[in-house]
Amino acid sequence: MSDPSFDEKLRSAFRDLDLLRSGWRPGPEIEAVALDGWYPVSHRSLDLPALAGWADHPRLGQTIITTSPVLWIDEARTIARCLSRWYRLGEPRSHVMHVPLSGWDDIEQLRDRLERMR
Repeated sequence: MSDPSFDEKLRSAFRDLDLLRSGWRPGPEIEAVALDGWYPVSHRSLDLPALAGWADHPRLGQTIITTSPVLWIDEARTIARCLSRWYRLGEPRSHVMHVPLSGWDDIEQLRDRLERMR
């Protein structure tokens, strides 16, 4: 199976952001990659918020990864929607309650930010 194109990732992200705007929240049924020992970082090439940590990534295997830009993260910091996929957040590397939520819950701002990435 080949990796989805950037446009396919955007369409999927827009669909999920629209669902989030409608009040839907992901539950245990959502397909998500586990990310443990995670911590916030800045995406190296896009200067947008991202996460780093240990993952059993579908393409990279078990390794330390940096996610694609974070588009949304729940208040409990248990799940995050990044541009490429959902991540189920395990234990953080350290206390991360300082991870900002502002901007990550403004769906219109996120949609605009994604459009500019095209």
